[in-house]
Amino acid sequence: MSGITERVIIPVAGGVEDWKEQLKFFLQSLKEQPGYLRTRWGPWSEDMQKLDLLIGWENAEACETWKESHGFAQAMSQFQPVMSGQATTYFVKFVPYAPKEVIGSPIVEVLTYANCTVPEDQMRATAEKAKALAGCNGVASGYSTGTSVNGGKVFVAVIGWNGMEASKNAVKMAYQESGQLEVHHVNFNFPIKGFRGL
Repeated sequence: MSGITERVIIPVAGGVEDWKEQLKFFLQSLKEQPGYLRTRWGPWSEDMQKLDLLIGWENAEACETWKESHGFAQAMSQFQPVMSGQATTYFVKFVPYAPKEVIGSPIVEVLTYANCTVPEDQMRATAEKAKALAGCNGVASGYSTGTSVNGGKVFVAVIGWNGMEASKNAVKMAYQESGQLEVHHVNFNFPIKGFRGL
């Protein structure tokens, strides 16, 4: 399957009970959009007040159409009261696209390299080395698309692990490049009652 992933990081105030209804409305609105494929989301394990959403689209144009719609405006106006800052959003061309062994893992390690200028093949080859480590279920990675920032783009790698301990015990230098790197973990199957199918 081909497609493009919109990554959205939303800073929220309070706990799950404070933002779950707003998120549910947002996800329900998304499902109605032409060109929408699916969303995987979850809070950062290291900072539960940051939500990481990976939204699949057939193409970037479908996403832009949604952002100009009444449904998007309504969803964001509902979300605004529980947001503690501006959302960060950009497109990533993951290779492979949305592998189930990664996003279906109990925990996913997300590596984000800002202002990255290293060739994509090199970045991807380094991330792929995680596959040889105990407890790793799979890897997907890619550069952000569109305009570069300060001469570089954002490179994102998502690594599926069979648990947090497997990720913590992994030798990080085996699959991480040097640079402006931010690392966190997300359970993209975060359990909230009533969210099944969203």
